[in-house]
Amino acid sequence: MKVRVKLYGTFSRHFPESGSSAGMEMEIPLGASARDLLTRLEIREDQGGVVILNGRVLKMTDDIPPGAEVRIFQSVHGG
Repeated sequence: MKVRVKLYGTFSRHFPESGSSAGMEMEIPLGASARDLLTRLEIREDQGGVVILNGRVLKMTDDIPPGAEVRIFQSVHGG
């Protein structure tokens, strides 16, 4: 299935085509989860990827529906 992905922060450096306002289109398996998408993008769990769909932060086990437009941000750490 196809989804549109927009990457922000340091993640966009790995995929320059995602930096446009349109983002980039990707093919992922039907029923793929937020974790599956991050794995496909080679974003490790310790990098703090946050997947947002329709203004809602997804849990790593949440499925991504066909045709979705997701945004991936890097969580903020520090003190």
